[in-house]
Amino acid sequence: MIKTANRLFITGAFTLSSFFAQSANIQLEITGIKNDQGKLYIQLFNGEENYHQGNAELATIAKAKSGSATLTFEDVDSGEYALRFYHDENNNGKLDSNLFGMPTEGYGFSNNAQPNFGPAKYQEMKFQVSGDIKLSSKVIY
Repeated sequence: MIKTANRLFITGAFTLSSFFAQSANIQLEITGIKNDQGKLYIQLFNGEENYHQGNAELATIAKAKSGSATLTFEDVDSGEYALRFYHDENNNGKLDSNLFGMPTEGYGFSNNAQPNFGPAKYQEMKFQVSGDIKLSSKVIY
């Protein structure tokens, strides 16, 4: 009975340590920010389906800073992810666009994926997380 309890404890401890060891930090540097007006809205998506459904795994808002800004998503599980962000210069909480639907404020995607008659394709944005990672993306204006 004691041997069984010890095995269960050791197995449980190993499982928990494996679970916690798989989390990572994603550090994102956003470059090309043209001014310090407003805020940056950043979303992290876990997998293609969540991206298409708009279900962000994590999201954050940071004060805009002319030039570049760096932020970190902490304790992210291993897997496939994509990032998108925009620079809300007028602080109205949304990405503004013109009559044709073209953004009038800065925005961007992981891997510097480029839009083509709509948002960038997920396949161009995706990246793998299996440990700490540093990314850099430039704002498109």
